[in-house]
Amino acid sequence: MSHQTGINASLELKDFLVQARGGAIRILKIVIQNEELVLESCGQPAQSWDKDYDHFLIPLLMPQQPCYILYRLDSQNALGYEWIFIAWSPDQSPVRQKMVYAATRATLKKEFGGGYIKDELFGTVEDDVCFQGYLRHVTSCSSPAPLTAAEQELQRIRVTEDERRRIGIPRARVPVEFGIDKKVSRGLAFPLQEEAKQALEQLKRKHINYIQLRLDVEKETIELVHTKPTETHELPYRIPTDCPRYHFFIFKHSHQGRIQESLVFIYSMPGYTCSIKERMLYSSCKNRLLEEVEKDYQLEVTKKMEIDSGDSLTEDFLYEEVHPMEHTLKQAFAKPRGPGGKRGNKRLIKGAGDNGDEV
Repeated sequence: MSHQTGINASLELKDFLVQARGGAIRILKIVIQNEELVLESCGQPAQSWDKDYDHFLIPLLMPQQPCYILYRLDSQNALGYEWIFIAWSPDQSPVRQKMVYAATRATLKKEFGGGYIKDELFGTVEDDVCFQGYLRHVTSCSSPAPLTAAEQELQRIRVTEDERRRIGIPRARVPVEFGIDKKVSRGLAFPLQEEAKQALEQLKRKHINYIQLRLDVEKETIELVHTKPTETHELPYRIPTDCPRYHFFIFKHSHQGRIQESLVFIYSMPGYTCSIKERMLYSSCKNRLLEEVEKDYQLEVTKKMEIDSGDSLTEDFLYEEVHPMEHTLKQAFAKPRGPGGKRGNKRLIKGAGDNGDEV
């Protein structure tokens, strides 16, 4: 990836990076110009790193211009001062620019020296990279990883066994296959809240055409967010940009001259705004939720999809997902049947015989 674009640091930038690592510089803003990495601006320390952070950083963030920012902390390691590497790539910037900056990021890190970089941040909005955003990043990285489904099941077994021993009941023999493997293979099962159950019943009767659900991580339940009537063109605006959700939508459309209604399940997970724990829990609960919906509510899900934003949820996109082009083409261009009745007479093929005569 570091050589994918062929963009390298200018000689002036290379010299300045050497000086900056000495500690006289608080912040550097680096951009790509004329297919080179160049220094756009820099600043010297005024106060402690935390007090300087937003004061120096926020004015450098342009709403349509990606850039790289190197911010010096006050802490040091064996090489010298430690730095935060920030990749700023706002949503409004051109796609090609974002791709070029993403592909050149490793080049700049290598040029600066990866050993000096303590943390890395990626941001598309100011809230991702401001001081509070950085603190959230640090908290997320330092908090213990959520238990896997297997670890949770083991924990439940241990708690049960401890309780049995406490009240004097002999230890139960729990087969590993039952205790872990079978349950884990199916994912986690958070129970549906009563309002969510009622909404699924209404969806089954087609009294509503849209349901949005969320996980209550603390209560370990699946809760109803809302069931607002939703037209296809309104669906993208139902997808939150800052939190994950489950969606059920009845996609009403015309196919081969007939009106059809297809139930679509959408698992929306915006990128860097969600914690690792949320991502894991939503992913783990998805399959069990779908099993329950299809089995207990007899709702046939035509298409299951995962998205990171609602921008792509156009009517054409949904149609192609529900009726894939390959299937449509097979129907439209089916192999024609051969001619009916008796085939014609066999034709003689002339060739040289053993004695040179034609046969």
